[in-house]
Amino acid sequence: MKTKKDTKDLLLEITFDEVYTYGYQGASVLKILGKAGLNKGSLYHYFKNKKELVLAAIDIKSEEIFGQKYKNVLNGNAPYLENFEKTLISMYEFAPRGCPLANLIQEMSNNDEEFDILLKNKYLALKSIIEEILKKAVENNELITSNINDLSLFVLSGIEGAILYEKTFKDKQMFEKNIHYLFKSIQNLK
Repeated sequence: MKTKKDTKDLLLEITFDEVYTYGYQGASVLKILGKAGLNKGSLYHYFKNKKELVLAAIDIKSEEIFGQKYKNVLNGNAPYLENFEKTLISMYEFAPRGCPLANLIQEMSNNDEEFDILLKNKYLALKSIIEEILKKAVENNELITSNINDLSLFVLSGIEGAILYEKTFKDKQMFEKNIHYLFKSIQNLK
């Protein structure tokens, strides 16, 4: 028998995937519930409405999927840049559909303040983790930079660019090259 936590986690996982695949507007609550094998009452036991469900799914699942992988690099061993590059390439499975956060930003940030705030905070959190990875790389003599804040924005933008290119052209080899060249360019700051 499913526990309350299992049911809620299942709803969040399926919702994240539905929104990632179809966008907020295209995601169907009935389809989410059908995939979860649940009725509407189950949804409303945990969330007031579709919007609250989606905001929770993005908040929790994006941290589990992306934030945790970045934190694993941060909390791992040197070489930090090499490990970060390998981690990003290993996350290729997400690239053909685009970045889930960027997809939602394009769809919802101009239309809904709560989405705008959540998505900006998610990006800032990823940028912050990248800053910490870069600081460790500097401490480990993997690169030299006088402005980690700007460099972390450049790295995040480069990652997003590689993902957008992959979403557009479906070329895994080019995705890997773009990530590789991004890291090669920041290592050349030495």
